[in-house]
Amino acid sequence: MPSAPNTQEEPSGSRHASSGSSSSSVYSSQLTARAVSPPAQHISEQSSSQQTRCWKQPHMQKMLRAHTGTLVLVLVTLAVGLLAAHSYFTGQTDRPNCAMSYSRPQYIEQTEFGRSWTRYSAKYKLFLYREGGYDVHNTANRIPILFIPGNAGSHKQVRSIASATATAYVEMLGKSPELLDKGCVGYDFFTLGLNEELTALHGYSIVEQADFVNDAIRYILAQYPRARARYRLPSQTAEFALPESVVVIGHSMGGVVARTAFMLPNHIPGSVQALFTLSTPHNNPTASLEWHVEQIYSQVNQFWRHGFHNGTLDNVSLVSIAGGNLDSMINSDYTYVGNLAPPRNSLSVLSSGINDVWLSQDHQSVLWCAQMARKFASLLIHIMDARQPSQLIPLDQRMDIMRHQLYPAIDYKQSDHIPYERITSLDNYRYIREVEGAVKLYPADMRMLAENSQERRNKARGLHLLPLFGARGHIIQIIYDPWLFSDTVRDYDEPNVQLALLGCNRTSNENVHCKTLSIPTVTKLPLKQDGDDPRVSVHALHYIEYPVKEFAGFSYLGVEVPVKYGSNGFLRAAITEQPQPRSFKLGTTSTSIKIPGNKGVLQVRNRVRLDVPETPFVVLNAKIRVRRSPQAALTASPQFAPIVRQSDEERQFESKFWYNPESVDLAIHGRGAYFSADTLSTAPEDDAWTGIYMDFWTDPDFTAEIAIAVSINWYSSLNRLIKRYDMALLALSFVWACLVLAYQLISWNCMGVFPSCLQAIERLIRNGTLAAMLVAAAISPVVQIAVAHLMKSVWSDATLVQWNNLFMGVRGGGFTLVLVPMLVVVMALGFIICQAVALTCICNLGALLIARIERFTGGAVLGESKQPDSSVPVRALLATIMFVAFVSTFVPYQFAFLVIYLAQLIATARTLTTNTTHGAYQLGLLLFWTSSLPYCAPELLVWVRNLSVLWFEDAPADHNLVNVAGYFALRLLASYYMVPRLHSEQSSRIVGWMRIITYACFATALTCAWLLCTRRPYILYSVSNMASMWLAFVHCSVFFLRFSRDYRSKSPTVTSSKCSTASSGSENMSEAEIELNRKLR
Repeated sequence: MPSAPNTQEEPSGSRHASSGSSSSSVYSSQLTARAVSPPAQHISEQSSSQQTRCWKQPHMQKMLRAHTGTLVLVLVTLAVGLLAAHSYFTGQTDRPNCAMSYSRPQYIEQTEFGRSWTRYSAKYKLFLYREGGYDVHNTANRIPILFIPGNAGSHKQVRSIASATATAYVEMLGKSPELLDKGCVGYDFFTLGLNEELTALHGYSIVEQADFVNDAIRYILAQYPRARARYRLPSQTAEFALPESVVVIGHSMGGVVARTAFMLPNHIPGSVQALFTLSTPHNNPTASLEWHVEQIYSQVNQFWRHGFHNGTLDNVSLVSIAGGNLDSMINSDYTYVGNLAPPRNSLSVLSSGINDVWLSQDHQSVLWCAQMARKFASLLIHIMDARQPSQLIPLDQRMDIMRHQLYPAIDYKQSDHIPYERITSLDNYRYIREVEGAVKLYPADMRMLAENSQERRNKARGLHLLPLFGARGHIIQIIYDPWLFSDTVRDYDEPNVQLALLGCNRTSNENVHCKTLSIPTVTKLPLKQDGDDPRVSVHALHYIEYPVKEFAGFSYLGVEVPVKYGSNGFLRAAITEQPQPRSFKLGTTSTSIKIPGNKGVLQVRNRVRLDVPETPFVVLNAKIRVRRSPQAALTASPQFAPIVRQSDEERQFESKFWYNPESVDLAIHGRGAYFSADTLSTAPEDDAWTGIYMDFWTDPDFTAEIAIAVSINWYSSLNRLIKRYDMALLALSFVWACLVLAYQLISWNCMGVFPSCLQAIERLIRNGTLAAMLVAAAISPVVQIAVAHLMKSVWSDATLVQWNNLFMGVRGGGFTLVLVPMLVVVMALGFIICQAVALTCICNLGALLIARIERFTGGAVLGESKQPDSSVPVRALLATIMFVAFVSTFVPYQFAFLVIYLAQLIATARTLTTNTTHGAYQLGLLLFWTSSLPYCAPELLVWVRNLSVLWFEDAPADHNLVNVAGYFALRLLASYYMVPRLHSEQSSRIVGWMRIITYACFATALTCAWLLCTRRPYILYSVSNMASMWLAFVHCSVFFLRFSRDYRSKSPTVTSSKCSTASSGSENMSEAEIELNRKLR
């Protein structure tokens, strides 16, 4: 370390500041000066330079050997960090393929929404969106929708959804003008300007925005009586009701703000009956950097869980849509709302499984992606009804339509078919054809059937009959390409569809009596691959699966199809056994799976269940190989390439399709690593994870076997590990910083040597502390599982939840349960080493700069002259008065901590120019406090943004002096005094108790950080503050102990940097000097 010339005698304790294999520059220069004999000072410059080179080379080698462990960990951390970054950008399991959406936005500020309506009028704004070319009036008179932006979001983010809705509504009205009489009058989009606040990191902003949302809803509803009287809606027959509720769309944290609004006193009951959230982390905050955010989540989730039972939220529908794998801003696991609301009122889905979207989306593109915007617009149009006071269709019907729109039909268990009955006979068909085995239709077959029935050319449909004899417990599988009926392709969301299933009986050889029992819902199987043009609509095959038991009492199952045909396409229908999933358990690293056919023939759809643990970060890679059947040896190609789907079966949350893949990456979106703390009725074992389900659609006439090789994709798993355990990295970094400072204090108390941060880290690596931490990380989740299993019948559900949330949470099983915590511990140590290196370089460069300036000016730097000790109490008193005045009235305590941290940084650099021992102590405190910086940044950013709009109202807790008292006191004392030694040679009982309490304080901080702070890292700030407060008390104890007779008589060696330090070990130092002198000679 660079040091300035010092004419004063160096305290004896400073010579012990650098022990072990690496010594400070001051100490080295002193030893070198003593080692060289007086005649050697007159040797020639050439011999002197040779001696210097001989000294530097072994010294550098010795330093490298002394810090081998530290260097290795730094290299490992950098390698893993760079690999994770590369994996994040190039190893994503999905590829973005969104088409850009375009709009002609106009934002009309609601200037009447002022102070008389809300007290936040100076801070937040309300706008009415208008789409150029479609919206004529600047006054809202249709169905109101309110958009709430998310964390740092803008009111302009509504434009894509609003534009797509306006366009879809105009197109729908052009095709079906009669829908106006059914209440389809269109939407008015309102959007909030929320000053781009960081609601994800600041709980008080969530409450303020929720309060403003309720005020905005009250204002919006108040505008409609006058607006609808002035601008009459175009329907002549329908009577439209005045709106009593507003549809709310919340993006990201906007969804949490919307849910918070329900529990505030100014909420109007029934004013929101439909809430849509896009990429909203409902269950847990993405970054728990503030206690208020965690508190709001707990209160809001508890309110919503109980609200559906006490009648508060009976008519509210909650829909959560998330982006999935590409969303790196939030953990999509937390967007699932099945544990917050009953199935009657809620649904959750990832965008990769939504019909006509079939894409994973990042956090922002879920708003502007053209495919998503069009689907969301279609969803909104299908649920509007201005004839109702809620402006929406009834809840059960609304949820049924939304499930039909968002879920694949194969998962649509609430309604297996559209009820429809019709009696028909031979006279209604162009032809009737009885088929044994399977119905197979191609363009040539359709043309031949049409030409052979010219006498009935006026009939538009044909009937194919499949015998039902011995088909109990079977299903019918139909897969077809709609291009086969290209002249009659329609939207299957409408009741008029192409295919119908009939139960038929023969009344004679030529006559058939049939009854239409079902118009089945269709599952679309997208033929989409990576790299396809996103502007082109995705072509999809249609698949129908229906139980034969519904046709009991009939001899035949009839498949009714249009007679018109195109030039391409096919249809295949067959009665087969119900496909049962074949279960396979994933081995240690890989598993091989084979799906053989029945007598060499596969069904159209085959299922596999991968029994894998619910590990939040693991990505599985499945390589797929399809073997031809012998019957297809002469066939050029199948009718369609394999289609693969991933799903989670019961929850219907995650679904994803691939077309003709050689391999697929299977990502798991489970329940997340943690449960909500207020989950009182759900034990950790409930809603058990059942594994990953894979469906394979193949041409059964072509495929004989499907072979699958499943293994872990470590490269893609790495970026998911970093995203999911970023808070654990912060918490465990604090654990290492705490260990470093504790080791420094132990060394100082026991040996009178205060090592540098890097020396302390090296010793922690070599003395077994790293190994002990790795063992603790490995056994912690194992102990959690074992204790939870033993105490399952004793503990309540709430206790089990709390136990699960300790450390890094418990999810999954196998070796990843142990491997992940160990990897995070190593990464956290590498992270703290990087912090120590950076702070050491910054402080030493600052010390060098200060020394150079003092050398040229001959005076003090930064106004800090070497004043006598009598000025210290006066300056401390003035600093305390200013600190109390500012924090209590104007600035938040987070800003005060930032000032304290910067002052400590400057003081450390200044101290290193004169006293390396004291400088090492201050640098250790600086490293210890660095872990508290992330928890102050959110409040500082919000405070600065509020000042920019002249908003001076802060959260009351932001002016709590206790939250920064420990940092301030220790900073004030550590700037002038070295921490007293509490060594065992002192026989004072007071000193002994203080030493024990000091070690117990750091042990408690370590335990708290290890068990609690991975889930709630904001606690670390308070833990660090309390530890600093105790060290400040240790500093102050010197003054009290001076008046203690027992202390004066037994331990006169407690010192500071202003006085002589402990002289213990001076004899050892002399021996070290003699040994070094001998080596140099």
